[in-house]
Amino acid sequence: MLRHPMSTITPQFIKSAAGQVFTLYFPACGETRGALIYLPPFTEEMNRCRALVNSQARGLAASGYAVLLLDYFGTGDSAGELKDATWDIWHADIDAATAWLEHRTGMPPILWGCRLGALLAAEAASRSPGRFNHLLFWQPVIDGKLFLTQFLRLRVAALMDKGLPPETTEQMRARFSAGESVAVSGYELPAALAIAIDQARLADLNLGQARIDWLENIAEPGKPLPPGSQKAINALLAQGTHVNIHPFTAPPIWQLHERDKAPDMIARTSALFSSQQCQSAS
Repeated sequence: MLRHPMSTITPQFIKSAAGQVFTLYFPACGETRGALIYLPPFTEEMNRCRALVNSQARGLAASGYAVLLLDYFGTGDSAGELKDATWDIWHADIDAATAWLEHRTGMPPILWGCRLGALLAAEAASRSPGRFNHLLFWQPVIDGKLFLTQFLRLRVAALMDKGLPPETTEQMRARFSAGESVAVSGYELPAALAIAIDQARLADLNLGQARIDWLENIAEPGKPLPPGSQKAINALLAQGTHVNIHPFTAPPIWQLHERDKAPDMIARTSALFSSQQCQSAS
């Protein structure tokens, strides 16, 4: 096991298939008990969650877990533009980050996915049976088609606000099928990536005996999960996947334009990885 005091958080680039991807590394404090790779949400949801994710990563590092935050190719501070990204390139980014973190810590990483990142994490585990045996989901997207429809509606609303000719989500999908990209809220969404998201469904994936810690927002304590989430969980349980549900209550931080906190989500996540906290080096 690696042992060291809490040290400086390290920004760095890792070579991946399509180019250099940006990562932020939080080394474990004291004995390294495990390792996590964070897979962020899509477009603006990524930006809205950054501060909270950084805070959570610090807490996990203080509990002895090395954490690597990843910006996919074409997003954040990584090389490339979103218009050049594909679902397979993002999987290659996960592979590159996994290889780097395994080499650094000697441990198989937990994939920690938020929103669309959770769906990507699940598919990564499905593609590489036995490689990722523990997944941490924050408010997972369970149906890529529904998620993409909601995203494309931002363009529908923007066209209406500007008095421009309307365009339906079906028409946008037709453009994707023809190989065209579509501009949505300042992002140039490429056809191949949009089609891959459209086809991704959590319930269709075989995760085998993997363990999932599933955190999902509910309106108030004691309320059940939404039917769609419960249906996906039931499909996973039926194939032998171990799903631990951790409901929490908080503002929908991935939707908010202003920063907010989600102390219940942070507390429940921290409890999953809790140990005696280290003191930061001064």
